[in-house]
Parts: sequence; structure tokens; C-alpha cells
Amino acid sequence: MSNVTPRLPPRLIVGQDCHARWVVRDRLGLCGGWFVDRAEAIRDAMFETGGAPRAVRLAPGVVEPDVSLDDEAKPRARPPSAA
Repeated sequence: MSNVTPRLPPRLIVGQDCHARWVVRDRLGLCGGWFVDRAEAIRDAMFETGGAPRAVRLAPGVVEPDVSLDDEAKPRARPPSAA
């Protein structure tokens, strides 16, 4: 048996978006946010992961958070009220 533990993917990714703003997002694109600078982004990511080793990764390229609404989060049209 091998003593090698499987390497888990990072939980949070830190990088810059196409406008050079600092972004933190989870690997599934379900949550994240923008930050004023790199240090704040990393500080928040480390806090959110409890400082877990390898839970945060700096992205080599552009990071874009998904700000679209899924079907569950989309506002629903209200039926016309009876007058």
C-alpha cells in the first residue's frame, strides 16, 4: 500500500479578472467576491478555508466569477393582482 494521499483540488481560487480587480471564487463558481488588492483577497480566502494547506490557489490567468443567476435564484414574475 502507498502512503500517498490523493491531492484535493483547491477550494478557492485567487486571481484578477479582465479589469485587473482581485477576485476570490470557489472552484465550482458558486460563490466569490472582489477585493481591493491581492493581500485582502488572499487573507479572505485563507480565513474562509481555515488556513487549510493547499485549499487556496493563485490563478495564472484571468479569473471571472459567475454572476449569472441560476433558475432557483431568478426573480419570479408575480401574477397580476385582482383589482
